Amino acid sequence: MYRFSAAVTYPEDWVFLYVEGDGSHFDLGIDFTECALCKFFHQQGADEFTKYMCLTDFATSREKGSGLFRTTTLAEGAEKCDFKWKKGGEVRSGWPPSWLQE
Repeated sequence: MYRFSAAVTYPEDWVFLYVEGDGSHFDLGIDFTECALCKFFHQQGADEFTKYMCLTDFATSREKGSGLFRTTTLAEGAEKCDFKWKKGGEVRSGWPPSWLQE
């Protein structure tokens, strides 16, 4: 794993780890441990809206055909956002999100 962080210079930026693909389930991954969007929404007193922004990742990925899947997000209280991509894979959005389900 490789850790990338601009937070040293820019504290409001993203911090993430590159996750090498496993050769079958995903080609590459990124685990975000800090999120600039979460930080911004928090500063605005609007934390409850951050998770809606996260949903746009699936629409963008579907449009580009990048095969995104993710099981956790910082906006939903997890320790990381676990982005994984599989070339030619189906975009799995988990719609509806767990926080909308009864």
